[in-house]
Amino acid sequence: MGVKNGLLRFIFVAVAAMIASGVSAQNYAQRTIDGNDYYLYYVEPGNTLYAISKMFSVPVDALVTANPSAEQGLEIGQEILVPLGEVNKREAKKKEVKVDGDVILHTVQKKETLFSISKDYGVSVNELMEMNPESAQTLSTGVILRVPSAKSSNVQEKFLEPARNDSFIVHQIQSGETIFSLAKQYGISQDSLLTMNPDLALGVKKDQYLIIPTYTESFLEKRSAEERESILSELDIPVGTQEVYDLALMLPFELELNDSIEKVLTKGEDLYILTEIALEYYRGTRLALDSLAKLGLSANLHVYEVGEDIVRTRETLKKKELREMDMIFGPMHKASLALVSDMTIDEKIYLVSPNSFTNEVFEDNPYLLRALTSRETLLRYLANYIAINHQDHNVLMLNSESPKEWPMRKEFINNYNTAVSTFNNIYSDSLRSVTKDMFNREGGGGKIVEFLKKDTLNVIVVPSNDLAFVSDVMTRLSLLENDYQVQVYGLDKWINYENIEAEYKNRLKLRLVVPSYVDFESPTTIQFLKLYREAYGTEPSHFDYGFKGYDLTLFFGEALLKEGLGFPLAFDRLKLEGTAGSYRFGKSTTGKEFENKEAYILQYEDFEIKRVN
Repeated sequence: MGVKNGLLRFIFVAVAAMIASGVSAQNYAQRTIDGNDYYLYYVEPGNTLYAISKMFSVPVDALVTANPSAEQGLEIGQEILVPLGEVNKREAKKKEVKVDGDVILHTVQKKETLFSISKDYGVSVNELMEMNPESAQTLSTGVILRVPSAKSSNVQEKFLEPARNDSFIVHQIQSGETIFSLAKQYGISQDSLLTMNPDLALGVKKDQYLIIPTYTESFLEKRSAEERESILSELDIPVGTQEVYDLALMLPFELELNDSIEKVLTKGEDLYILTEIALEYYRGTRLALDSLAKLGLSANLHVYEVGEDIVRTRETLKKKELREMDMIFGPMHKASLALVSDMTIDEKIYLVSPNSFTNEVFEDNPYLLRALTSRETLLRYLANYIAINHQDHNVLMLNSESPKEWPMRKEFINNYNTAVSTFNNIYSDSLRSVTKDMFNREGGGGKIVEFLKKDTLNVIVVPSNDLAFVSDVMTRLSLLENDYQVQVYGLDKWINYENIEAEYKNRLKLRLVVPSYVDFESPTTIQFLKLYREAYGTEPSHFDYGFKGYDLTLFFGEALLKEGLGFPLAFDRLKLEGTAGSYRFGKSTTGKEFENKEAYILQYEDFEIKRVN
């Protein structure tokens, strides 16, 4: 194993020597097998499939097809068949490369960056900077870089990829700096920092070079000073913490719809669905309050029956003690929420909405906290995510042409174009829109092929929740999958669209942007389920409200502990990785309310749903 692993290291010495001495593919013997012509190449020390593919301008996949055993590893002297028919007819991008001992000397070409060079040679940017400290801050054409032997086994093909400018700055770690402090210093997330610098996962080392992304991540930006002033002007915020907080819970228990709540609970009979939702939310809340009590939070919980009956809701709102609440969670129904919202504006009480409603319910209430990410923020998140993670890919938007979905398309287009303009994207500096009529229904062809690329991933974004349209589109796109690399991005409602074939979701590597997601493998969720089972002898249902009750109570309970009722001013410091999602609140862009700014990207893979981001 040691010998094989040594041979599989991505060392380009042999390749570089051949380039420097002018050796070309035409110097190799040829052989015809079953009517197909091949060059014959014999593996030398340091060779890899990737290195050989670069020498002959042949895709790695073509080499593997012609030499199946090579996928398991190469041996010195092994014969490799290089298919002539797969040789790229275009001349691969030339680079002046020389060998100096165990490193390669690379002459920087116009528009090349440390990032693009690191990708070509399969090394990290940090390794390049450590070997070339004089080029860490600026990189000039003609400069000779020392490139270390590559160690990564995940180098991608890069033949004629156009060079681009990177939107990064370089930081050299100083004593005492941490991932948290660096992320805070540059106004980015710790996830972004780790994504650009995977070596950080092994620890922060003094003098280590880091790549700091300078693109604008609108979904990760810290609140501006102007927003802080807006909060101060709109909210009457008390200073300091209190000894005891009064929290109200408004839930649709609908007890009269069950024969007997005691009978149902003791005999384990089925509950009316709203009762089940309310009961699970209440249980999650109680578990969170128990945990918060151990941390020092003293809170009185007041529970009220509030459903869709607005007459009963008005009666509840007449209760004098409601005016003394510090925070209200619920109601679950839109009409009742609107009534409670009006009261909280007058009484200056925080109101947490666990559900997602349209903006008109929220826009005039600066005390309202929307727990589920809004549609607008989800689309902004998706636009930024795709712009950042698919810089080198061909991104298209599939237009449903529905007038009512125009706001969603506009939100995505504007945010994507703004984000991608900072990258000098390879294929386009703005988003291109296509319609399903460009596909032949039988598949393959149609006008759509004018927009697709065969040499890269084609990312198709579908900002639509029209079930018929989405189902038709997935069927048509699946017919292109054999000829093109295609990945589809959709919206959160798709997760419930059962009429879309599971095979299509899997083949098209479907990804969805969603406001919440229960990860049953996370330590937080596992611990919550353990507590829930111990306390109630059962598990929460698929409605997820038990998880939400726990998460929201925990988030705002910790906020009260740390910041008191002035917690909105500390939202840039408050974040929770919960059981049903992540929570990081900020000002809404559509109204006066606050909303959760976090989202998940999920992918269908191996017929399972997995979290990507």
